[in-house]
Amino acid sequence: MSTEEVVPQLAANMNAAFKKVWKIIGATNPGDVDLVVTRIVELAKAGVYDTDELSRRTLSSLNSLE
Repeated sequence: MSTEEVVPQLAANMNAAFKKVWKIIGATNPGDVDLVVTRIVELAKAGVYDTDELSRRTLSSLNSLE
């Protein structure tokens, strides 16, 4: 797979993960956007590209903050 194919797919996966997490946590505070996005980006940089895995790990890390 070339970079041209990977980047759009990764962006789509990250977007889908964000929407899934946002819906699950029922966030209404705009400040929470940065927290969720930052975690998803960190995971993607670490090599996590799957939408479900991005969502699961993001939710797990958010739960550990409570």
